Amino acid sequence: MTQSRRDLFRHAGAWLATVQALTSAPTHPGPANEDYWRMVKRQFPLNDNLIYLNAANVCPASRGVLDRHLEFLRDFQANPSFQNRLKYEPMAERARAKAAALLNVDKEEIALTRNTSESTNTIVNGLDLKAGDEIVITSHNHPSNNDSWKVRARRHGLIVKEAAVPIPAQSRQQLIDSIAQLVTPKTRVITITHCTNTTGNLYPAKEIAAIARQQGIWFHLDGAQTLGALNVNLRDIDCDSYAGSAHKWLMGPLEAGLLYVRAARVPQVWPHVVTAGWSDKVAGARKFEVFGQRDNPRIVAMEAALDFLQLIGMEHVDARLRALVAHTKEQLRDMPGVQLKTSLDPALSGGVVKLTLKNKPLKPAYDALYERHRISIALTPAGDAAGLRISPHIYNTIDEMDRTVAAIKEIAS
Repeated sequence: MTQSRRDLFRHAGAWLATVQALTSAPTHPGPANEDYWRMVKRQFPLNDNLIYLNAANVCPASRGVLDRHLEFLRDFQANPSFQNRLKYEPMAERARAKAAALLNVDKEEIALTRNTSESTNTIVNGLDLKAGDEIVITSHNHPSNNDSWKVRARRHGLIVKEAAVPIPAQSRQQLIDSIAQLVTPKTRVITITHCTNTTGNLYPAKEIAAIARQQGIWFHLDGAQTLGALNVNLRDIDCDSYAGSAHKWLMGPLEAGLLYVRAARVPQVWPHVVTAGWSDKVAGARKFEVFGQRDNPRIVAMEAALDFLQLIGMEHVDARLRALVAHTKEQLRDMPGVQLKTSLDPALSGGVVKLTLKNKPLKPAYDALYERHRISIALTPAGDAAGLRISPHIYNTIDEMDRTVAAIKEIAS
């Protein structure tokens, strides 16, 4: 750890404690090193009697991120003068650069937005399309990357083609083919969810991007379930745009997010919001983040969340999350009364585990997990993705996963 990284948060008490804990830990952040990850868990303010397994919806922020956010929220409210607020511009630029480094892209390709939905809708409403143009989506896209296209299609006469989603996915080629078979000379956009929040399918984004690139098709990736969860390299994937939120796996503040647009594609997207501060001279992807007055302390907190991941190392976060998920799926795979809807193959899934109960109603099971065991997960009540969703993160332990499996076994029997 370099001295400059140790000094990142020298002015904030909780940050100092966090940095000291993560940089002076006597153990290595290997995926099976429970001593290290219990130390990481202590950096979060989660209730001791709660097993929180809903990262796919919203994550808690670490104590250090909360401290940093509150420090600057108080500062902003104590002195909202133009002079005091000048410091937020370079702080936003630092956050932009750190987000770009996390995704292996240039900072000029990153816009700081308010969440994945806003980022994706910038692409939906910003591309020049005409009646008859085709958009390829999947049936398990998030509504911000699905219904938004259908609304625009009704407005402008576009044709939306929806790929069926296998449950669970059987192979990477199956997922690739489900998209490729819908592509025609009229296809202008392919837009998918990198890892689905419904059943955890992890799409082979690089291969799908290659199909799009060969035919001049715009390829947009909803990264809500991979930003901060998996070690994402957008330069390697070679998509045209990517959207993510800070409040999920990034473990940052609510109402903060990002939009990546490949540099060569930036001029092809109209801004989603135009207000004071916008002009044709706004550089790079910044033209997609001119929303009027921003909540500047949120951007500071987002930078802190990026620093927290950097302190651990994104490769270690990825490995730990995959270890938690694999451990859980292995125990559930042959459990009587349980059917997994997420692939056991780590190449086909991310941090989301979906299961259904063969002989028990879902809602009472969901309620019992929280009321009797204080286990917080998500419920999909109906449809082809119906089931209980478990989505752990680095603040969870193997013991918590074992207790969750035991509770599911009790309820399913």
